[in-house]
Amino acid sequence: MPRPDSAAAPYDMLILTLVMGVVFCAVHLLNGWALHGIEFSEHINLVYLPGFLRLVHVLILGMVWGTSATALGGLLLLFWSHDGWLVGLANIGVSASVAMLAVLLMQVLHGRRVALTRLSDLIQLALLYALLNAALHHLVWSWLDPSQLVQPAQLFYMMLGDLNGAVLGALVLRWVAQRTGLKRLLRERSGRLDD
Repeated sequence: MPRPDSAAAPYDMLILTLVMGVVFCAVHLLNGWALHGIEFSEHINLVYLPGFLRLVHVLILGMVWGTSATALGGLLLLFWSHDGWLVGLANIGVSASVAMLAVLLMQVLHGRRVALTRLSDLIQLALLYALLNAALHHLVWSWLDPSQLVQPAQLFYMMLGDLNGAVLGALVLRWVAQRTGLKRLLRERSGRLDD
């Protein structure tokens, strides 16, 4: 089976990217509705499950298609956003690229691909993603919309919410990868998958 970023099956990857973008939008809206009670602000929730979807997009679909899926989901979310278009697009840029950046950094740090069945890889990736996502979003807000900066502790709250969502998602992905054909499928796509 071809690698996710190859041109061998662009139509299939395009359809999968579109579907995952819609899923990302739906999960974001559901997360906001279901966990509204632990929401710090419109952009910060103490458990942000779509954060893990950003990582899954890149890990499963590949860097280009995965980042595109998150960007598409972000564009769909603009219909529900109260931010101006510039802040909204900047948020999408950060949200779409931070998972790819975290995966690339993990690969450089470990000198290998992230192993979906190795819990330590997934936890480290979730932590790196949470740190990068919170820091980059706050950097963008400080430049484009300082009104988003409500209190100093919100950076920590956003990091905690992203980490909580990513760790919960990582545990589910690891469980699914160990009990289904997902591991074999990914091994075929990437050429290898570390245990």
